[in-house]
Amino acid sequence: MVKVKLKGLPWFAVVLLVCLVAASGQTEGRELVYTPLPIEQPETVIAANRPLVSYLAKQLKTPIAIRYEKNYEDILRLFQEGKIDIVHLGPLPYVILRNSYTKAESLVAIKEPDGKATYTCAMVTAFDGPLSVEQVRRSIAFSQPLSTCGHLTAGYLLDKHGVKLEALHHDYLGNQDQVALAVVKGTYEVGTLKTAVAKKYASLTLRIIEETPAFPGFLLVANRATVTPEQIREIRKLLLGIASKDRAALVMGQHGFAPVLDANYDLIRQNLKFFR
Repeated sequence: MVKVKLKGLPWFAVVLLVCLVAASGQTEGRELVYTPLPIEQPETVIAANRPLVSYLAKQLKTPIAIRYEKNYEDILRLFQEGKIDIVHLGPLPYVILRNSYTKAESLVAIKEPDGKATYTCAMVTAFDGPLSVEQVRRSIAFSQPLSTCGHLTAGYLLDKHGVKLEALHHDYLGNQDQVALAVVKGTYEVGTLKTAVAKKYASLTLRIIEETPAFPGFLLVANRATVTPEQIREIRKLLLGIASKDRAALVMGQHGFAPVLDANYDLIRQNLKFFR
């Protein structure tokens, strides 16, 4: 059975997420715990990841619970404590996790709509905000400290134009939807978030000032302390070879998966100086 563990989940999402569709025949093996990356609002994140988890549970004949955690630091801590078996991560938290925990094993990279396992982050502003990065002077909104599209992105883009991140007031708002809305309202001069998320808010006059180069993609990571080598091999095989009809039923992962090349994440490692 696929379940949702509601620890850390806001009350307004509980009613929506209390039940998940059960897949038949899943009686073999210990229950696995899957944690998605809290990029957007909780109900959006759970809904996007539920079909993938249901597919894996059915194919593996193993129950999988979705454990939503709103804080990146808690996700990495729980993973290292053996309380999360499979996690969805962006490149920065992946690099940080790999630096401190040798049992983190990449499974697959997640392709974006263009079919590539890369994406960009963007600095955004409201319709009447600064026209360029050089003009940023007051405040900046981030989702979380460990978000790739947070300090690392802001530091990279500001440094290119001689603007010091330390000179700007900044706050962490929780997720990228909240960053977008706060910038649209004018609460912050600029914010940083995934370009694909920024484009969802173009109709609300959110405007992209500048984008990063292509970063290596989001990925799924298994915990070798709790997931067997056989399960790791099977999950990787299932996702890399997923049939088009099964992929069409997904939300997260609907564009396919790619092998992980750890060397691609050197771009993130080289820019860790911008991470705070």
